[in-house]
Amino acid sequence: MNVTTALSQITSINTKFDSIFAQLESLFPQLAYQKHKTSFQELKETIDSIGSSISSNSSAIMTDFSAKYTPIFDKLNEKIKDLKELDKMIAEVKEDSEQMELIALNAMVISVKSGEKGLAFSKITENLQRLSKDMFIYSDKLSGEEAQLLEEINQLKTIFSGIIDSQRSISSKDSECNDDIQRMVSNVGPSISEMSAKVDSIYPAIENTKSVLGEKTKLSTGFNSLTKAFNELNKYNPVRTCNEDELDYITFAISVYEKALDFLSQVSTAITTVCSSFAGNWQEVVEIMENADTMRMDFESRFLNNHAFGNNNIARQVSNILEKYKAMISEFGNYQLVQKDLQGTCQNITSRAKTIYTVFENLRPVMSRLHHVRILQQIEVSKNDAITSVQDSVTDMDNLINSANASLDGIQAILESFIQETGNMLANFVVSINKDNENMVTLRNDKELTFGDLNNGQGIIAGAFNNFAVFPDDFQKKCVAVQQNLQDFMRLNTEFMSFSNELENEKIALSGRKSSIMNEKGLESWSIRNSKYIESLSQIR
Repeated sequence: MNVTTALSQITSINTKFDSIFAQLESLFPQLAYQKHKTSFQELKETIDSIGSSISSNSSAIMTDFSAKYTPIFDKLNEKIKDLKELDKMIAEVKEDSEQMELIALNAMVISVKSGEKGLAFSKITENLQRLSKDMFIYSDKLSGEEAQLLEEINQLKTIFSGIIDSQRSISSKDSECNDDIQRMVSNVGPSISEMSAKVDSIYPAIENTKSVLGEKTKLSTGFNSLTKAFNELNKYNPVRTCNEDELDYITFAISVYEKALDFLSQVSTAITTVCSSFAGNWQEVVEIMENADTMRMDFESRFLNNHAFGNNNIARQVSNILEKYKAMISEFGNYQLVQKDLQGTCQNITSRAKTIYTVFENLRPVMSRLHHVRILQQIEVSKNDAITSVQDSVTDMDNLINSANASLDGIQAILESFIQETGNMLANFVVSINKDNENMVTLRNDKELTFGDLNNGQGIIAGAFNNFAVFPDDFQKKCVAVQQNLQDFMRLNTEFMSFSNELENEKIALSGRKSSIMNEKGLESWSIRNSKYIESLSQIR
């Protein structure tokens, strides 16, 4: 092997190593954890998101309205008892009014029979009859308003019962959805976690393999030293004028070859170390890929197969959960409609109670006029002997008026108490149900967001059915390229070892030539005498 050939081989091997390192420096970053999500990563995030959608605040919002508002309706029932008492007093007023009208009619008949003398009493009694009739009309209207108030209260109870049913239906559907989600996540979660851990473990293994790139500098330094050594040798052509000149050159060449072989030994050790580390670490990567692919196929057959056993098919499970969510969200709409009726009915009860009091206030002036007419009657009877026979009727009339007046006092007390207490109670009730409605709106929005996530998740799961991959696109193709570079690296190592053997043989040949010349001259030893060789040797490091 001449020097030019050696330099050419060193350059060629070095260039090939540089090419391998350049390709690996490009490939390894591409194999690192990428931003591009795989269908498996998207599926994992979807399942995690679905699992976290189990509302933690549903239980706080979905309080038992029945238990919460039962005390209010207990108080309302007490007020209904007051209304029954009110109804009784109104009936008494109506009865007194009818009696007064009847007594007034009898008194008028007697006064008419008295002729001219009974005319004044007849006029007074006629007014009393009219007022008694007004009393009956107003009390009857009061009774009608009171009946409508009771109807409003009963309607409130019916509406509230509907809210309770709606709330319980939402709570039941929410619980059922949560149970289904929990069951699905618990079923598929362990397999996803196991496969995720296996997939993620490949990146540290790739990083370990990537560490071989750190040996590039050492190899480059070794090749530079080799190139320098042979360049120094290439500076000198042996002057063949005498054996002494050839011996000087051969001795110099042998020294260069010895240094070159020393460099080769160092580079060879580095290359062997790189090959061993590269192969060992990359084998771990290959094993992880194979295991991950086995797990992928198993996962597909269990959870992404239309014929998956039982409830393992996650697409079917999500579809069923979506249908339940639709029903639950629809129930929220029913709840809100009933809630609006509830608020309106509360306002109607308060308004109706005030209307009753307005009607009641019409009775007071009538009662005052009745008192006035009664006094006129008594005066007329006391001064008119012709109508003394109606004295008993006047007394009965007085008793009836006093009875009706007492009933009105009782009615007023009940109405004022009812309006004040019920008004405050219903006002607070409206505030409370509005707050509950706000919470339910918040919960509905939360459920609609979850429904949207489930809907999007259904699309991602459908995509996983069509193409389920645990590694990014072209990942396997890049791994094949790394594997090819590993094989090229090993082939170069063999080529390098062969080159090293050639240099060793070349050094032995030179040593043989040196011994032959020295034997011819009868020399036992020889050292370089020309300083130019000595200086060149000092340059080789």
